[in-house]
Amino acid sequence: MEGTNIIASDFKSGSNFKIGHFCIIHEDVVIGDNVTVGNYTILHKGVRIGAGTKVGSYCEVEEGTKIGEKVIVQGRIRTGEHCIIEDGVTIKYGTILTSNATLKKNCFLGPNVITLGSTHKRVTVHGTVIGENTYIGAGSKIAGGIQVGNDIAVGALSFVNKDILEAGVYAGIPAKKIK
Repeated sequence: MEGTNIIASDFKSGSNFKIGHFCIIHEDVVIGDNVTVGNYTILHKGVRIGAGTKVGSYCEVEEGTKIGEKVIVQGRIRTGEHCIIEDGVTIKYGTILTSNATLKKNCFLGPNVITLGSTHKRVTVHGTVIGENTYIGAGSKIAGGIQVGNDIAVGALSFVNKDILEAGVYAGIPAKKIK
């Protein structure tokens, strides 16, 4: 741990914290018990990580992001500022969350899912919400500010450009209810 990581002097971690090599932890970061952080990961100012969470290698967690308990954040993940990731969420490899995204309890984002942060007119739109027990398939894109409700499955490589609030299975470009 010494010599390969840059860690702010006010960093607080619970018991059994494990960290890889070449990580940067900025000021005011607080991590719970039994948390693991992989190699080459950056935790920006004010990040909070709950107990039992695993953050993989090559991740960048932006300022003010709050990650709950027993969350799996695989490698090469990037969050925008002030995201909220609730308990039991799984975020697979290569996913990108724009600022103020909220992932509700037990949702699952497959590899390379992206929440978009602007419109075709270059207007910034943040605040995407993905509901509890919702599954977003690999490579799917979700337009900025979209709400995806609880108990929804979105098929791989779909594009969600409108709010989806009714439970069911959605797929396609744009995503439509199929079941």
